[in-house]
Amino acid sequence: MKYIIKAFVIAGLVTGNVSAQQLEVVARIMPPEPDMSGIAVTPDGRVFFGFPRHADNHRGCALAEWKNGKLIPFPNRDMTYPSNRPYHEWLVSPHGMTTDSKGNIWLIDDGKRAGTDGIPEGAAKVVGFTSDGNVLASVPVKSPVLRQDMHLNDLRIDLKHGEKGMAYITNSSFGTTPSLIVVDIATGQAREVLANHYSTAIQEGYVAFLEGEARAYHKDDVILPSGGANGIALVGRRLYWTPITGRGLYSISTDSLSNFNIPESDLERVVRYEGDRPACDGLAEDADGNIYFSAYEQMALVKRDPDGNFHTLIQSLLLGWPDGMFVTSDGWLYVTLGQWNRLPGFNGGQDLRKPPYYVVRLKL
Repeated sequence: MKYIIKAFVIAGLVTGNVSAQQLEVVARIMPPEPDMSGIAVTPDGRVFFGFPRHADNHRGCALAEWKNGKLIPFPNRDMTYPSNRPYHEWLVSPHGMTTDSKGNIWLIDDGKRAGTDGIPEGAAKVVGFTSDGNVLASVPVKSPVLRQDMHLNDLRIDLKHGEKGMAYITNSSFGTTPSLIVVDIATGQAREVLANHYSTAIQEGYVAFLEGEARAYHKDDVILPSGGANGIALVGRRLYWTPITGRGLYSISTDSLSNFNIPESDLERVVRYEGDRPACDGLAEDADGNIYFSAYEQMALVKRDPDGNFHTLIQSLLLGWPDGMFVTSDGWLYVTLGQWNRLPGFNGGQDLRKPPYYVVRLKL
């Protein structure tokens, strides 16, 4: 199987007759460069990758622009490489990435490093940049909202609420308490909501197929990437999310979610179950209200239209674990392929990843 996958990667072939189009390789990243996760593309076509350290405490850069076939630290080396400076001054472990409606780049720094206990104050934060590298905002997620088992995973920025916008963050949790986090960018006020609510929680009895192999979730013996609320998408005035260990799609009105005066119990009542969807990691959305899923079991990219209909866009053996996703205004779906399912922690201590780490795109 490994040799077959390698052949398909090199040739860029597509399995089946789902689509006549092919995945276009954007980047091939080789060690010693780290394994990427998040991705954001600016309106002028600049491509940025995030390199978290929660699974692999690497010494490389944490955020970079892909330019002329090279990784260029962004906004500079001081902010993207490990440092002894205060945690709020550098990027510890940037995970999910996005852009706002003005084209600015945003990320969630989960603040966690593999092999290091805890998340220090100032390490977990929402950070925004202009495309020329100026820091728009750096808002720490502090205790008591920040708990040490949090895994701040992905985010969306809503400029329709709040003086400078609101950040909505999925906490998939390194423990067993997933939730959503809401951050007012102007005031720095943060709120955790829907902690262990059915919409954010790990689905008991979950079984998924990783590159054709059935793996069941057991909290004491985790053999697949797992957790609660993970993928996130902002469509109009509704926020959508998906637990990574689960099959439901859920949503809530951002008018409610952004209002810190609404009691938690009222928020729980207005969560909407949108039906099941493919097992996935990252999500993406477009201006037409479509939501895109990184369907790892099918090794496919799948679209859900505004009417709730699903469409398989492409299948490829390359898509063993599609991770971060981003849709551009000119109709390209970008996907990072980080091979996170092959990490040692899920495979009896063996690192089964096979570089290079690919970033691909598909014309929609």
